Amino acid sequence: MFIDQAAEALGAIGLEKSISLLKESLAADPAVEVQETCELALRRIEGQKNASGAESTTISPYLSVDPALPAKQGLSVEQLRELLLNEQEKMYERYAALFALRNDGGDYAVSAVIEALGVKSALLRHEVAYVLGQLQNKAASDALSGVLKNVNEHPMVRHEAAEALGSIADQESIALLEEFSKDPEPIVSQSCEVALSMLEYERSGKSFEFLFLQTPQVQQES
Repeated sequence: MFIDQAAEALGAIGLEKSISLLKESLAADPAVEVQETCELALRRIEGQKNASGAESTTISPYLSVDPALPAKQGLSVEQLRELLLNEQEKMYERYAALFALRNDGGDYAVSAVIEALGVKSALLRHEVAYVLGQLQNKAASDALSGVLKNVNEHPMVRHEAAEALGSIADQESIALLEEFSKDPEPIVSQSCEVALSMLEYERSGKSFEFLFLQTPQVQQES
């Protein structure tokens, strides 16, 4: 899980000197999720390099650095849905469709994103859960709850589902997070704990980002 996140970060930073390392990992790492992430990172670096000025500085409406640029405007929601769900399509194009659907944000777009929780790629399912957390649409609660409850699901997908449920934060989601904070899979239980802690902090009247803006308190020695 941590290797694929490192590869995604290299793609987000976008330095050409990372290309050789990503290609090496793509060829050598046995984990499918790592291979797919390296492929995404390489495509993102290539896309940033070839994009026009406006495209290369595209800012997500959610202020996130996405692993792929959203699909170009002009595709309908149905076309984006078909692209996202197409198991024969390249991963980068499916990610691009996912972020375009997220940016649309309409009911049918959200429905298409929820449907993608059933795709074959665990990496894509994990990103879908992340996007549903960004959308904070309660229509996704049941599907995300099913992912969290599924002990046969990849831990990184359950991890993202837990955080997404924390973002939606209805009573059913909170109860489920409390239940699975005792899950035997550490990534899952810790994600539930973090989601609950973030929710509690925000309910105290502060944003989670406030944690990083506070000046550390230094105790004076007597």
